[in-house]
Amino acid sequence: MNVFVPLFADIDWRDVVIEKDLKSDSVIRVKSIKNNSDNDIKIILRDHNNDVCYEVEILKGESKTINKECSRIDANTSSVNTSLWNKKKTKEEWDKEHPVARDEKIKEKKEAEEKKEEEKKENPVVPIDPNPDPIKEEVSGEDVIKDYKNELEKDSLLSLSAIDNDKNIINSIGKSEDKVAYIDHHNLKGYIKEKSEELTKQYTDEEIETKADLFLKRYDYKIKSDFNCKDSIKSIIKERLEMRKATIDQLKNLIDTVDRNKETNNYLPIGIGVIVVLVGLIAWIILLAKKKKDGRKQDNIQQSPDTGLSPAIVVKKTTSTVLKEQSIENVVNNKAYYKIECSEFCDDSAVKSIYIKNTCIKAIYNMYADDLRNPNNPKEDGCMVLGRWICDEVEKEYYVSLEEIVLPGNDAVFKEYELNFGGKIKLRVAEKLRKLRKESNLQYDLTCWVHSHPGLGVFFSNSDSGVQMQLKHPTHPNFLIAIVVDILTPQQEFGIFTFKHDSTINSKNDLKKMYSLEELYKWAIESERFSYKPEDYYNSLSKADRVNDNCRSIMLSNGAIIDISSLVTGRNTGLSGLAYGYELRNNGKTELIINSISKSENANGDDLLGCFVIGTHCDMQTIRNVMSKYAGEIRFVMFYSMPEETVTLIPVINNQMSMDSKYFAEEKLEDLKIWTRRKR
Repeated sequence: MNVFVPLFADIDWRDVVIEKDLKSDSVIRVKSIKNNSDNDIKIILRDHNNDVCYEVEILKGESKTINKECSRIDANTSSVNTSLWNKKKTKEEWDKEHPVARDEKIKEKKEAEEKKEEEKKENPVVPIDPNPDPIKEEVSGEDVIKDYKNELEKDSLLSLSAIDNDKNIINSIGKSEDKVAYIDHHNLKGYIKEKSEELTKQYTDEEIETKADLFLKRYDYKIKSDFNCKDSIKSIIKERLEMRKATIDQLKNLIDTVDRNKETNNYLPIGIGVIVVLVGLIAWIILLAKKKKDGRKQDNIQQSPDTGLSPAIVVKKTTSTVLKEQSIENVVNNKAYYKIECSEFCDDSAVKSIYIKNTCIKAIYNMYADDLRNPNNPKEDGCMVLGRWICDEVEKEYYVSLEEIVLPGNDAVFKEYELNFGGKIKLRVAEKLRKLRKESNLQYDLTCWVHSHPGLGVFFSNSDSGVQMQLKHPTHPNFLIAIVVDILTPQQEFGIFTFKHDSTINSKNDLKKMYSLEELYKWAIESERFSYKPEDYYNSLSKADRVNDNCRSIMLSNGAIIDISSLVTGRNTGLSGLAYGYELRNNGKTELIINSISKSENANGDDLLGCFVIGTHCDMQTIRNVMSKYAGEIRFVMFYSMPEETVTLIPVINNQMSMDSKYFAEEKLEDLKIWTRRKR
């Protein structure tokens, strides 16, 4: 069956031909798709849950064989996303081809409705309208958000009372004398499972979108507001969702701790008995050794000639290596770490789980940024990764974290088919390990190394195996991980290579799954935003007489203030730096979070939000001329006055730099420095 699907009329596309068979009233089997448009397109097949089940790129004029079942087909180009096929179309086609089944369904539906009407007559009830009549009078966006928060208190999952209930349960467990009995009596393990499943099922991105739309349907008038109520409602839902998940996770961790303590207490009497026996045995051995030593000493004294001098005292030099604590306790269940279960990609990995820190993912991604900008001249590149590990001695399996990267020195040689880290990287790794161990009092080690195969695919060569064997730990070799990236694939595909239990290394043929550096990078950016804490930032607009909801606050990090201090020492006037960070929507108001101010135009994963200008006096026309290159992109201008040593924040409102000084905020640079010293 060939189906011609016209796309958007206002785009120079002609059509896409889908050859398919109907499998049911909601599922089709796509045989092939031909792209007769003037654009290259990406075809996405989705299942009945709207999850992606197949993707394929089809060049213009090209035809691809698919042979996959799905419920929906989407098409993407660089500028347009659209739906080609959905369940509704499938049902229409199915009903045309199966009129008997359709008539039976109509008959069944009619009979069910008649039965329902009869029940209503026998048991009349007053219907409750889930969507009350729309409010006719105009209200502000703030009032709409306030109404939604009140509405949310009726939600059994995301209301503040539900979150407080979890906290009360946690407190009750803490106060209980018999914690195990309390948990069992209230079936708290079942409670956690039930709530976790409800949160996962009811609050997908699609469900959040639907809930926001349903609530706003009651307002059929123009809301008096300059912000998007729907985005604000979605933000509130996601914030509450994180709060509820956090309390559920906290409760789960507490119950797990109680279970572990229970097991420990069961073995405590046996352990005490073993310890007593061992202590007695050690004391007996020490006593025998002392007697033997005293006997030798007495023999030596008797054999020494009488010189009138005291017996010689020999001091033996002893050396010992004291390891720091081997722990990844603060990594497990930490939202700043991306967890990979190794069983996903290999059946026999000696590493059980990998935890990659978001900043580590960003650093690896940024390391390959230059190569991505020059795809015609790729070269192999790489780094070392430091982290922590623990070993399950029973299963002989490892849990490993990847936290800090170490780049090679200028003696490294990276060519298209050559990878040589050089000798300087050893010193860099040693220095970084020393610093991490000292600051954390935890045992950091080299846990991973990363390198690229640009355009060659993901595999582990013989030379790669040689590097792996050189870098492995002397007593625990099997925790070392290797990551190989092909940065020239669309999603920067990478594979993970680990030791197996027999100490061999898994090959490309062993890999059941590849990962995307692009997708991990997007996750890393979002996870940083969820971990934002206002107390760690300085609101540089706090002294403004007036603020606008589109730029409610400009929050400077320690690093951003240190960047300012560094830039002003050059005494260069004009545009001196660009401010990078991200924006947060909070109750309809926008906060700008500034992580860094740099001369570079490389965002390092953050958005361009502002300009930093240095001058002798705040001349608006001069500032306009300086920032003209970034007009329409930036949200504020930061001006540093050299004579007065002050920083003035000027917000951009509706794409125009504000001329009203009531929106300006001025800070002494020295005061900002003092704040950073206090925070450190």
